[in-house]
Amino acid sequence: MKPRLLLPLLLSLGLWTPAQAMPNAESEAALQKAMDIAKDNQQRLEQLLEQEQEQQLQKPALAQAMQQITRNAQVYESQLHKASDAGHGVASYLLANLEENRKTLSGHDYQAQHNKACALYQSAADLGLLAAAVILLRDCETAYQRFELNDPELLRLRAQLLKALEQADSYAKHYPLPAINSFCFKPAQMPEIKQGQPLATLKSLYTPVLLNLEQFRADGYYLLALKSSPDGSAARDYFYKARALAADCLDPISLGSMLDAAEQKAPGL
Repeated sequence: MKPRLLLPLLLSLGLWTPAQAMPNAESEAALQKAMDIAKDNQQRLEQLLEQEQEQQLQKPALAQAMQQITRNAQVYESQLHKASDAGHGVASYLLANLEENRKTLSGHDYQAQHNKACALYQSAADLGLLAAAVILLRDCETAYQRFELNDPELLRLRAQLLKALEQADSYAKHYPLPAINSFCFKPAQMPEIKQGQPLATLKSLYTPVLLNLEQFRADGYYLLALKSSPDGSAARDYFYKARALAADCLDPISLGSMLDAAEQKAPGL
């Protein structure tokens, strides 16, 4: 992959602290190796960003650094595949993030990449990763946009997320994890364009938000409130649970006000 196409993927990785507690030693070892490589690449990218900011980044040095970063990224993804194939939900989730970011890159089929990412998120959710169940309901269904709240797939994803929220996360010790988007914790805004600093501009566009388990739980309840009937008590209950977990939830669409208005219009009030 060309370095200019690789950079968005590298910047989207996010870093988290791996931990023990997974039953499969082979998958855990592969994941640990992947994260060691990601940490090395992160340090290399930070050095490039610093040199760019100080206007000391030379093209030969950039080319040399990107060659090593590219090699590292290939090994990183290979190790994630190894861990995912061995049944590690976090590895499947991180691969899904990579595939989701690839859909906007030149030479990739947008819908095919998105479908591939959603399949990986589903694999991770099946293994008990709450973060994956959150992303599936957020990004891997379209019925809500058509106001089809009784669509079978939407109902399945809602039920899957609710179940994940009500039980212990199999990968609790592996949080925080990177999220490409978040209703509660990542503002929807245009990337900051920095003249003469293309690396910094890409970082502004592709860097994910790192969420801990409680923050993913808050996002999950917010999504359930958003994608439930607004005139029902369930949506309000979900929203209140989201707020109880994260009083600082951004609520970008003013869902709280919408639910309050629906409640005031309800018969008998």
